[in-house]
Parts: sequence; structure tokens; C-alpha cells
Amino acid sequence: AAAAILSAQPRKPFVCLTGPSGSGKTTTAMRLQAYLENLGVKVCLLSMDNFFLPLSERPKDLTDWESPLCVNRELLLDTIDRLSNGETVQVPWYDFPNNRTGGYTPMQGSREAVIIAEGIHMLNPLLFDPIRDRATGIYVAPRTRIITPGDRIIHPEQVRVARRMIRDYQGRGHSLRQTVERAESVDRGERNYIMPNKPNAGIHIDTFHDYEPCILARYLKEIPEFYTQLDDAFIDEHGLTDLFEVVNSVPPLKTDYVPRDSIVREFVGGSIFQY
Repeated sequence: AAAAILSAQPRKPFVCLTGPSGSGKTTTAMRLQAYLENLGVKVCLLSMDNFFLPLSERPKDLTDWESPLCVNRELLLDTIDRLSNGETVQVPWYDFPNNRTGGYTPMQGSREAVIIAEGIHMLNPLLFDPIRDRATGIYVAPRTRIITPGDRIIHPEQVRVARRMIRDYQGRGHSLRQTVERAESVDRGERNYIMPNKPNAGIHIDTFHDYEPCILARYLKEIPEFYTQLDDAFIDEHGLTDLFEVVNSVPPLKTDYVPRDSIVREFVGGSIFQY
């Protein structure tokens, strides 16, 4: 991916990186930044999440919070342009608990910089089309299928649910049930707004690790509510029976040998990156 980005310079100074929730977008973007900076390339990294419109400024008839209309698209595109022109830009950060812009942080641009913007809607035509001729599209997601001992297939979206259960419990205060129940809305948003735009990506990255189910199994089982909240009836109702067959059958592994910059660390902790 880094080689493709470099080979496109200076014709395509922008990188639009996307993937569904729990795909490892943020770590992928940060690893690309670190790789390029190690080669002497200046990188400006933006997160689309910081450009959400405050709740009070969203369209009054908008009830779908997975929609790209929740994003301040004009501000995001203007920020990308100004950074590439070498300007110093005030980049917003979003206060999610209060659903408002929490403040601004200065970022210095450069005419030689690669501008990486990551977020679930970065390949949506509303954001991608205005800069398509100057951007490289990257799509990241776990793609590998897992086959259970009973020859059932675990699809990648179930792996992402397991990732999010751990991450959201540790870092966002969500219960395991809340994450599973919200998955239906998240999946609907992915089908409507993310999957249709995969063809806009010239680069696809599979973020699954072969040992990952063993890591996820360990961290899930260490959550005190694992056995009380995720009973058989609940997981069957939400179509996760096959996933939990794997969780309960693989040997649990510690993260001692997982690299500190691994995508797995985005979900279980211990990363060198700040999220």
C-alpha cells in the first residue's frame, strides 16, 4: 500500500482509507503514516470521526446516524485541500459523549505531504468524488473465513463483532449485549453506505490474523459478564452461535508475542498507538 501511494506522487497526494466498523482502519492509517514518515515523507493524518456534525446541526429529518449526511463534508474536504496547499489548519476533535465539536488542534500542512483521511465514509461519492482524481482509495477489512469443527463458516462480520465487544467494553463502557444489539444497525449502515463503495478502492487489505480467534477468545472470556450476558438463547437470537463455538473451542492465547503496532492491539489493548 505504501509503495502504491509513493508511486502515485505527486499526482495523487490524498489517501482515502475506509472499511466497516471493527476493521482496523485507524491502526492501518497509523501504520501507513509511520511507514511513510520513516521514508522521509511528511504525512498529515485525519480522522473522519472528528468531522461529525454536532447533533444540533444535523438535518432535522435525519434519523440514520450511520449516514454520511452526519459528516461535515465541506469542512473535511476544505481541510484536506488547505493542508495540501501548505497551510496551518485548525482540525476539530469530536466530543462523542456530548455529541458536539469539542475543540480544535492546529496541524501544519505541506505541498509535499501525503494527506491520509480515514473513516467509514471516505470512499462514499459525497466525499470521494470531489477528490477522486487526486486520491488513492484503500479498503480494509477482515476477509478470511473461519471454518468451525462442524464445517460451519464464520463470516468476517462476526469476527468484527467479537473485536468490537472487547474494544467497546474496555474503552467505551459498553456492555457486551449493547455491542451485539447495536450490530444490527451498524451492519445495515455498512450495507447501505460502505459496501457499495468498495469498487472505489484500488488497494484492498485483509486485516485478519490467523491466530486472532485465540486472542479474542481469551479477552472475551476474561470479561466478567461474558457468561452471564451471552447466554445460549441470546447468541442464537443474534446469529452468533457458530462464532461462539469457535470462541469456546480454540486455545486462548496471551498477547506476549503480538507486535505492539498490530491491528489486533486496536481491539485488545497494549498498542503503541493512541486511539
